[in-house]
Amino acid sequence: MLKLIYTSLLTLLTPALANPIQSRQSASWPDPIPLSGNNTYIHDPSLIRRADGTWFRFSTLGNIAIASAPSLTGPWTYLGAMLPQGATMINIHPQQELWAPDVFGVDGTYFAYYSVSRSGFQNSSIGVATSTTLEPGSWTDHGSIQIPHSSAYNIIDGNLFRECATCEPVFNFGSAWNDVYQTSLTSDFLSWSSTDGPRQLLFNSTFPPGQDFRAIVEGSFLFWWPSAADSSVKYYYLFFSSGQCCDFPSHRPEAGDEYKIMVCRATAAAGPFVDQEGRSCLTESGGTLVLGSHGGNVYAPGGQGVVVDPDDNKIALYYHYVDEDAGEEYADYQFGINYLDFAMGWPVVVE
Repeated sequence: MLKLIYTSLLTLLTPALANPIQSRQSASWPDPIPLSGNNTYIHDPSLIRRADGTWFRFSTLGNIAIASAPSLTGPWTYLGAMLPQGATMINIHPQQELWAPDVFGVDGTYFAYYSVSRSGFQNSSIGVATSTTLEPGSWTDHGSIQIPHSSAYNIIDGNLFRECATCEPVFNFGSAWNDVYQTSLTSDFLSWSSTDGPRQLLFNSTFPPGQDFRAIVEGSFLFWWPSAADSSVKYYYLFFSSGQCCDFPSHRPEAGDEYKIMVCRATAAAGPFVDQEGRSCLTESGGTLVLGSHGGNVYAPGGQGVVVDPDDNKIALYYHYVDEDAGEEYADYQFGINYLDFAMGWPVVVE
């Protein structure tokens, strides 16, 4: 995921984005923008733009599916699997799967962090592979990044964040159990540093109706942007998914308890994070809704990331969602994109 592109483009983009775009209330979220090409069977997408302007999308299923497009809107073309043989250097379950890629580029090398797990399984792991082109067939698998296992968290949904080329990176991960944690990696981005954390970052203590376990919080993604009111103030936005993501045909949750995209904000990458109401996102189950089910065909959006698109000077929120008009199987999981307006200090989904 492209973490550094908005650093170099900040001067160019801030004036354009500082003018408020007409905001939408949650009751009237706009539909995803029209996309062309291969945009089904998409779960937990991750986007990155190569130096030549080509966009690459990585997603769960198919041993991390890779697609590319000349622009964010497509046409998207499926290219192949990142790790065709699976996670051969990680062995945690005879039926393990690869999930939730997070792709980051630095100095001509691309790092793809991927989760190895099974549904409901806690003894998971995050691995990393590297490439210099992003293309299928170019990836070298380095195996686990060696975050230590703990009964407190699940090691999936990794997200590497680095604000600038000389800034210290942070690594967020976690799903269910005690939700989202933060730690750091070694300078080569290939392993846990063992010097920082893991420390808890987000926690939701609430129990949805009819559910004997706490609300799911997962898929964290960190993004920074300057305050429109004072450009010397930087805010760090921690986007995350909350609610039931899958298995909808056999177990439909109560309305509002399905997957949705939330956000918390801080003035430092390490937090503490609060929501728009000022509630702590660690101790008070805080979180502000960014995008939920709407329309008749957008259900349970999540697995999100945020990227600056230099082609049209906009900030894009990308995610997967279920097309209820088509059904609720994996084939019906769609790739979605909307634009975000930060003019009021909090992300608002706009046309």
